Amino acid sequence: MRDNHFDSIDDQQAALWADRLAAGTLPRHETLKLESWLAADPRRANLLAAHRELIASAALRQALAGARAATARGRRPSASVWTLGGLALAAAAVIAVLAWPRPLKLETPQGRQQAQVLADGSRMILNGDSKARVALARRERDVRLERGEAFFKVAHDPSRPFTVRAREASVTALGTAFNVNRLADATEVTVREGKVRVVAAATPGRPVVVVAGESVRVSARGIEGRLRFNPAVADDWRSGWIELNNGRLGDLVTELNRANAARPVKLGATALGDLRLTGRFRATAPRETAELVAATHGLALREGPEGIVLAPGL
Repeated sequence: MRDNHFDSIDDQQAALWADRLAAGTLPRHETLKLESWLAADPRRANLLAAHRELIASAALRQALAGARAATARGRRPSASVWTLGGLALAAAAVIAVLAWPRPLKLETPQGRQQAQVLADGSRMILNGDSKARVALARRERDVRLERGEAFFKVAHDPSRPFTVRAREASVTALGTAFNVNRLADATEVTVREGKVRVVAAATPGRPVVVVAGESVRVSARGIEGRLRFNPAVADDWRSGWIELNNGRLGDLVTELNRANAARPVKLGATALGDLRLTGRFRATAPRETAELVAATHGLALREGPEGIVLAPGL
C-alpha cells in the first residue's frame, strides 16, 4: 500500500467502521475490535479518518440512509456491507483525495465521563465537567483541553506529534499514556507510561521531559515541583479515587464536583482553597470526603440548597 492507495478489503472495513461510529458510541467489545484493527496497520487510521469525513457530508448521509432503508426492506445483510463500502469508494473517487476529519469537539457534564477512540487509534477519556477540541492533521495531532481533565493513551506515529495544550502548558507525547488536569491556578501533568515533553508558556525555551511515575505542576510562573509515584499501584479519577500529596483543598473540591452533579461541594471562604492535604479520597462520595476534611482540619460543615459547604471553624 502507498499513502493514498489502500487494500480494497481495508477500504471496505474502514467504511463500515466509519458508518458504525457515525451511528453513535460503540459498546466496549466493538471498541476493542476497532482498536485491534487500527493497531494492525498504522495507515488504517488515515483511511478511517477519510471515510468519517466523507460520511459527514450531507450527500453521503442521504445515500447511507437510502442504503439502510433498502436493507430494511429485505436486502441481504451482506449486500448492505458492500453497498456502504461502495458508497464510500464512490465518494472518494469524486473528491479524488483523502480528506482529514473536521476538529472533534467533546464536552461532558458534571458526574459523567466519556471515552473516545480517535481516528488515529489513540484513546482519550474525558473527566466530568470537561471540554476538549481534537484536530488530527497530516503532520500533527493537536488537542486543546479547554476545561477540566483528560487521560490519553497515544497511538505511536513519530511523523505526527501528539500535543495537548492546556492554558499554561503544552504537553507532547513521546510514546506514552498520561493525564492532563486543568485546575484553578495551574495545570498538572501526570505520566503513567512512557514519557512526555512539557513546555510552560512562561518559559517556552526550557522544556522538561517527564517520565512514567512522575508528575509536574505548570503555573503562570513556569514548571514547578516534580513529584514521584508508583504507577503500578497508584489510583486516579478513572478508578474513582482522588489522591493528593500536599495538594490544595480547592483542587480536591474541583475533582469532587467533576465526579458529582447532584451535591456540589463549595468553600465558604476563598482562603480555604489553599489548605494543604495529603490522602486518598473517594471521588463519588462528596459528603463523606467533606466530613473527613472538616474533622481533620477543624472546619465547619453545613448543607443547604447550594450544596455541601466547608467553612472556617468556629
